[in-house]
Amino acid sequence: MSPRLYDPADFAATLQRVLLASQQSRSVRACLVTTRDREHALNTLKKAVADRGVALYHYTVAGRRQYDVKRMRWEPTGESTDALGLLQAAHGLPGGVVALEDVAPCFRDDQGDPRLRSLLAQMLSAETTRDGLVLVFIESPDAESRLPATLADQFVRLDIPYPRLPELQIIARQELAVALQHARAAMDLDQICAEADPLATGLVGLTRSAARDALRDALAPAPTDFAAAGERLQQRKALQLSRELSMNVLDTEAVEEPIGLDDLVEFLWIARERMRVAGPGRARGVLLIGPPGTGKTMLARTVGHQVGLPVVEFRIAALMNSLLGETERRFAQAFATLEAMAPNVVFIDEIEKAFGDSSERDGGTMMRCTGNLLSWLSDNPYPNFIVATSNSLKRMGEIGLTMTRSERFDNAFFVDMPNRESRRRMLDRWLAGSLTDTAEAASLLAEQTEKFSGADLRSLVKQAQARAEYQGHPLTIALLQREAERKRLRAAALYDEFQELRRWGRMFCDPAGPVEG
Repeated sequence: MSPRLYDPADFAATLQRVLLASQQSRSVRACLVTTRDREHALNTLKKAVADRGVALYHYTVAGRRQYDVKRMRWEPTGESTDALGLLQAAHGLPGGVVALEDVAPCFRDDQGDPRLRSLLAQMLSAETTRDGLVLVFIESPDAESRLPATLADQFVRLDIPYPRLPELQIIARQELAVALQHARAAMDLDQICAEADPLATGLVGLTRSAARDALRDALAPAPTDFAAAGERLQQRKALQLSRELSMNVLDTEAVEEPIGLDDLVEFLWIARERMRVAGPGRARGVLLIGPPGTGKTMLARTVGHQVGLPVVEFRIAALMNSLLGETERRFAQAFATLEAMAPNVVFIDEIEKAFGDSSERDGGTMMRCTGNLLSWLSDNPYPNFIVATSNSLKRMGEIGLTMTRSERFDNAFFVDMPNRESRRRMLDRWLAGSLTDTAEAASLLAEQTEKFSGADLRSLVKQAQARAEYQGHPLTIALLQREAERKRLRAAALYDEFQELRRWGRMFCDPAGPVEG
């Protein structure tokens, strides 16, 4: 079943229904709340149980406490103990809601405590609670795999993901108002909103608690220097994405319009409005198959520029290769971060590297990550428009064909070497201002560079210009032709190397633009 968009009201309503059912049946119920934001989960619980007028407890190995509604603070009720002691203490309560943290690992069938599983099974099966008791286990997002198989079906699953931009904007306004008050700087509400909302973009991908801390750190040196604060937040965000999740936000300002990809560009232009839509009507993305150097990477930046969305490069191979042992957890965190950053364009270059090793040498981690990636591509309801590229189907095996099916990508395009007219336009652009008669040179070179990729042509022009500068002479057609001749054999060999991929593309992909002949 596809995941639903998160709605805080749904969370509260679900918890209240479970609590009401528990009270009516005088039974014990269990909920699993998965989140990376412990503090926010507790705050959400406070709001959810307030309308029911029941007691709220918080049990951890650090100690036990109860929330005092009148004083709006936690009061200690017991000493620290182990997971079994915490569950036994909850078992002795007359009713209410008990939030338990870091207990789920102790339930595991393989390495957990059988006494804990037995006690939980006893509590969930007997009418031992006079007023109804709801156990809320607050755990990390990977906790579901730790639930005991015999009891897993009795848990109600709830998830609190990373905050979206509108929620972060509210947090930014609140923190900015406090910082300005401490600095004794007067600013009205409209001004606070105008300055705070851009700062919130640097907080996307953080938990609510981390977002507050990051904003306070950014504002601390000079609360009224909003430009400097924004720069600090963007640098922090870029470092976190690169170091922890193998992501990079690409520059979309200075991008060239693609040449020779007319059909693909038209398709993207038609889909531009749906790139911001959440749910089943959203634009999913495109898969670009083709040899290297044909403009696939440039296209992702161009899409972001044209539709006004950030482009996030997701380096799957780096995430897999450098983080063995934590790969699955980081993959889940990466998906959650991309969803929080939506709407955006997600660029996955050489997606075949995600399927390069499905052996069991790593305990099946790569195979599970591959399955998680395919599920995310199909089921993610958030507006993450995927631009994925591939120049090798051999590494994907049978998965290669399934990647082109509907509901995973909107379409698959084959991006081949540019035809003569496309080569002429590219050369005319890159030679502008370098020759007396640019049009003549571009036409002549276009005739002589069949099978050259866009990258080959760009390199040809740059190297000819560099040689002319080195010799102290103006650039000439002869120099350009010399560079073309020097590259000809390599370009032809590279073209022939991808003939099998080209045949596959003709069968299963649409052409990205006009082809030679």
